[in-house]
Amino acid sequence: MNYEKRKRYIVDAAYAAITIALVVFVFRYAIFWLMPFVVAFGVAFLLKPSINSITRLLHLRRKPVAALVVLLFYGTAGVLLFVGLFQLTAAVRSMIFNLPEFYEVQVLPALNLISGNLMQAVQNWEPQSVQQIEALAQTVVGELSGLVATLSTALISIASQMALSVPALLISILFTVISSFFIAMDYYRITTFLVGQFSEKNQNIIMEAKNYVVNTVFRMITSYALIMFITFTELAAGFWILGLENPVGKAACIALVDVLPVLGTGGVMVPWILFSLLMREYSLAVGLLAIYLFVTVVRNVIEPKIVGNRVGLHPVVMLICMFIGVTLFGPLGIVVMPFLVIVIKNLNDTGRIHVYKNTDRPRPSWEAQQERFTQAADEAKQELCQAQELEAALREAVRRELLMRDLNYPAAGAAAPEDAERR
Repeated sequence: MNYEKRKRYIVDAAYAAITIALVVFVFRYAIFWLMPFVVAFGVAFLLKPSINSITRLLHLRRKPVAALVVLLFYGTAGVLLFVGLFQLTAAVRSMIFNLPEFYEVQVLPALNLISGNLMQAVQNWEPQSVQQIEALAQTVVGELSGLVATLSTALISIASQMALSVPALLISILFTVISSFFIAMDYYRITTFLVGQFSEKNQNIIMEAKNYVVNTVFRMITSYALIMFITFTELAAGFWILGLENPVGKAACIALVDVLPVLGTGGVMVPWILFSLLMREYSLAVGLLAIYLFVTVVRNVIEPKIVGNRVGLHPVVMLICMFIGVTLFGPLGIVVMPFLVIVIKNLNDTGRIHVYKNTDRPRPSWEAQQERFTQAADEAKQELCQAQELEAALREAVRRELLMRDLNYPAAGAAAPEDAERR
């Protein structure tokens, strides 16, 4: 018996190890090789409801409708992407070339102001200590100047490398667009073939996971995308009212940072407000503080209404998933690993798979326990009464049977009471 258990354990462990190895290989290597086709399948899946609706309403063939819808989608997405990249490129270019000037105009005067205030505070100290502080301040300013120059050069080098990778990116985009047409036109045929390669049990698990992803996770992603868009609109309007340069670019960068779970809008706005106060730009600091408070209040109000009952993980589990995901899959793992764990959790909670024991059941309160015990006692009393009634009925039936027997056989009447008592 122990041998069979060990044998089963070894087989299950080997199966789990092979499954984990395949998942790591797929999401670390294969997904990048197949990324154009993965994106194309995602686009076809997103456009499937629109294609089905147009086909049903206009009574047209599905393939021409699918080709037309995909063409319209990529045309619209291409225009929006071109405008967004143009704005982003202009903002990044302006930031790179204006970084030295920003340091000379903004950062260096602030450092000199801090240094002057520090020297006034320590002017009554010993001369040797004052000289050491002056030397330290000059060293810090010199290091920052060198850091700004190095950073500008590094950013220019990164931009050049990105420009060199444009041809490969264009080839990937071309394969994605072409694949989207073919997958959208033969979507049901392709999905039927892929799902048919699994057993009926695994097909049910795959379909339930797909429904969960579509109905819950996708809804959560679109909800946060809407929140990010609202944040971007608020920031852009506020920066435009304050008269800042390139309000759209600044708002877009801060809205992207707002998606991160730790930094958020305050990760950019709070240092900006403190720096404005340090530079004695009090009107700008007050305006930025008002925008930050408004964005924070609006987000806290709309987030529960838009997102609703989100399906998530405990913060510790989420951090573990993000760390393991980044370690195994790279930057993509910060999204992939929590996503996989959420799907596995849902399948385990619904009983489709059994990966771990579910201990999240709420413990009943004292009142609930007392009510349950009272109900059990009442049921036991009812069962006891029914048993007593049944026993009385059986005794009465036996008594009647013996009386009828005495009437039929009078000679045996003397032994009837003893017989009845014995029975």
